[in-house]
Amino acid sequence: MDTYLGIDWGGTYVKAGLVNNKGKVLERRTYASKELGKKKGFIEEVRSLIEEFKKFDIRAIGIGAPGIIDIEKGFIYYLPNIPGWKNFPLKTVLEEKFKIPVFVNNDANLFALAEARLGAGYGYLRGIFLTLGTGLGGAVISDGKLIPTRVSSLELGHVPVALKGRKCSCGGQGCVETFVGNKYLLKRYKALNKNTKAKEAKDIFEDALRGQKKALIVWDEFSYALGMFLSGMINIFNPQVIVFGGGVSGAFRLFKPRLLKVIKQQAMWPQAKNIKLLKAKLKEPGTMGAFLWAKESLNK
Repeated sequence: MDTYLGIDWGGTYVKAGLVNNKGKVLERRTYASKELGKKKGFIEEVRSLIEEFKKFDIRAIGIGAPGIIDIEKGFIYYLPNIPGWKNFPLKTVLEEKFKIPVFVNNDANLFALAEARLGAGYGYLRGIFLTLGTGLGGAVISDGKLIPTRVSSLELGHVPVALKGRKCSCGGQGCVETFVGNKYLLKRYKALNKNTKAKEAKDIFEDALRGQKKALIVWDEFSYALGMFLSGMINIFNPQVIVFGGGVSGAFRLFKPRLLKVIKQQAMWPQAKNIKLLKAKLKEPGTMGAFLWAKESLNK
C-alpha cells in the first residue's frame, strides 16, 4: 500500500500522520515542539517514524515548517519562533539519510492547501487562510491554487501594521503577529489581570465567556487589530472566504462578530460585500496539507 508521511511542524506542537494514497490517516503522532526543536532531535524522530512504519511503503515525506522556506530546494532560511534552524538544507539532509523523497513548504501554505481542497475553503476560487497560534501564519489561494512564490508563503503575519511597533520574532518591527499571536495575547492579559493563571488563549476565551471584563478587552483589541489588517488584505486580494485555523481560532465564535464589524467599517465595500469568515473544518489540516504537498510534488 502506497503511503505518505505528513508532518505539521508548528510552534507549539509537531503532528505527524501516515496517510494512504486516498487520503485516509492510518496513524497519528503528536509531540511538543520543544522536544523536537533541535536539529538532531527532529531528524531522529523522523528516523523513528520511518522505522515504526516500515511495514508500509512510504513513497514521500511532506513537511510544513513554521518559517521561511526555499520551496524548490526544501531549504530553511529560518524559523521565527524556533531558534537554531538558520540556513539548513532540510530536504537534502533527510533525503540523503533516508533515501525517501522529501518536500518542504511553509506550514500555513499547507494548511491552506488542505482547507481549500478538502475543508472549509472547498468550492471557493479565492481565499485567505490564517493559522492563529504561537504566531500568525497566512497563505492565499487564487483560482483554486496557492499563489506561486519561490520563498514559502506570502508571510501575511509579518506585514507591518505599526510604524513604531513591537519587535517581532522575524526580526522586523510592528508586524501584525505581535498584536494577535498567542504569546502577545497572554502577555497582554497578564498585564491587565495580574492574578490570572491563564496559560493559553483558550483560558482567556473561557474567562471572556464568563464575562471577565479584562478578558473581553483582550479579545476586543485582538479583533480590532486583526480586522484592520484583514481589511487591507481584502482590498488587495478580493477573497470570497477567509478561513481561520490554529489554537487561537478556538475563540472564533467570540471574535467573529467583532471582526466583521471592523471589516465592514474599514474595507472597501465592493471587495468585502459577500465575504465569508469560516473556521477551519479539517481535524488535522496541517498533516493533510503535508500529505497533499508530498503526493502532488512527487507526481509532477
